[in-house]
Amino acid sequence: MSETALPVALFVYRRHDLLPRTLECLREAGVDALYVFSDGPPDEAASTDVQRVRERIAAIDWITPVLVARERNLGLSESIRTGLDWLFERHDWAIVVEDDICVAPEFTAYARQALEHYRDAPAVAGLTGLRYPFSRRAFAGYPYDVFQSPRFSSWGWATWGDRWRAFRFDAAELRRKIEASTSFHPERAGADVPGMIEAAVVNETLHGSWDVVCNTNMLLRGQYFVTPTWNMIENTGLARGTHSDRPPPWELHWESQHRPAGEIRFAPVEESEAVLAAYRRFFRRRRLREVTELVRLRAGRAFR
Repeated sequence: MSETALPVALFVYRRHDLLPRTLECLREAGVDALYVFSDGPPDEAASTDVQRVRERIAAIDWITPVLVARERNLGLSESIRTGLDWLFERHDWAIVVEDDICVAPEFTAYARQALEHYRDAPAVAGLTGLRYPFSRRAFAGYPYDVFQSPRFSSWGWATWGDRWRAFRFDAAELRRKIEASTSFHPERAGADVPGMIEAAVVNETLHGSWDVVCNTNMLLRGQYFVTPTWNMIENTGLARGTHSDRPPPWELHWESQHRPAGEIRFAPVEESEAVLAAYRRFFRRRRLREVTELVRLRAGRAFR
């Protein structure tokens, strides 16, 4: 697989102002192939923005992108799901980013190596380039450059076609599996996750929550996301006034100063209690409202 192109699926809608930096970061990261899924406008008011986004895509001169332009508005979840279904009919693996996600220059190389390393490990559902800014003291004496997290992360991630096709999005089916499970403990992925699953899967009131559904699948199967010990993701869409009443109480910055000097030391597919304890403390109860709000941002409103 090492000689196979690793495509990027870029999902865009109307945020033409954020798109240039996202594209520049992908260029710096050395993208092999670029597929752009452009959601359609729901009304005339959004048409101009959508057109400007598509004009920016057409102006790309460092790669020849494949543009999949939707005529109607699908919304975040359907856009992601149908786009990845289409892409994984053509490729075995892919990186996935949205129009407000800026990846560090080393992200593509990291993703390729991780996809190759964990390809035959079914307990790994995918990987992310995001390290939430919990204390780096958790890595004192830790012998690897990644850890296994039971939390799905949609901010700069990658997976294989077989893992994606295994995800189930029927809420009723997932509810039956949750009820039948004796080992379903969503708090393992963070203090905010039980409430999000209740809203997205049990009550079906959190719309656009495809990523919460993916996390539900992972928790039911005991799967992990490979997570780096240094952050390679910045999100430029978090502090915009139309998406949130206030920016989050923390910031994301690339941590290239902490990237491995040599080969990436991949961790076995098992939990590191010390690292995950610090990871979960980031989602402790006093942060719960802020973290849940960020998920709601990603559940459609920020995509608008």
